[in-house]
Amino acid sequence: MNRPVALAVLYVLLGIGCGRQMSGAGPLFPAPQGTTWGFIDNRGKIVIAPRFEAALPYSEGLAAVKREGRWGYIDRNGSEVIPIRYRAVQNFRNGVAIVDTGLPDHPVGVIDTSGSWVTPPLFRSLSATDGPDGLLLGQKEPAEGSGFYDRSGKLVLGPYFLAFPFVQGRARVKTGGRAGSDDWLIDASGTLLPKKPIVLDGIRFSEGLIAIRQDRKLGYMDLDGNIAIEPRYDQGGEFAERFAAVQLEGHWMFIDKSGAALRWALACVGR
Repeated sequence: MNRPVALAVLYVLLGIGCGRQMSGAGPLFPAPQGTTWGFIDNRGKIVIAPRFEAALPYSEGLAAVKREGRWGYIDRNGSEVIPIRYRAVQNFRNGVAIVDTGLPDHPVGVIDTSGSWVTPPLFRSLSATDGPDGLLLGQKEPAEGSGFYDRSGKLVLGPYFLAFPFVQGRARVKTGGRAGSDDWLIDASGTLLPKKPIVLDGIRFSEGLIAIRQDRKLGYMDLDGNIAIEPRYDQGGEFAERFAAVQLEGHWMFIDKSGAALRWALACVGR
């Protein structure tokens, strides 16, 4: 089974899209037929005939579709409600979506569900984040660095040499410049959290923990800046469903959020 078909089947089996459907109506899922895309319901019945080059799942009642190399949005009837004219788009989230107009200098802005500009194209790059008050992570000019902006395009936090999206009320940022940047975590107010003699290894928190390094060994820090799992591992990933994969002396295992290894993982290490 090729990847597009497999994805379409997965949407149906799970009964969900990547965004919210309109209440009171059954979900619709993007599905390919040959080289074109349409939408099916949860029984596999074609609801919107395949006629698009690509399609994204519905989110807040609208789905992004691609035609002749450009993107726009359709409603659940398949009617084009936001013109297909953008170079790239994202799904709607909290009533707004990030779109790329294709303009040469500052192509990226934010529209609402009517297609009106909430934030005109002022940015070179822009991404949604779980930050406070719907802040967006963006960059207007390379020399300015990255920062967190409100929907009017006003800088609220930053700028920083480099920044990553907020997760669980924390964001990783780099201050300074390329020759001497320094890693920090900030909270929702932009306050730099207390610095400890550690190096951030992960780019975001997952389930309340982020990977850090101390003396080249990997451990995990909590949201308050406390060491939750002492650095002793060679490598490690993010926590998901209460566990993270870590490597110790060449062997991989799973640990829980207390740092305890799973019994079967320990058995594997001993082999």
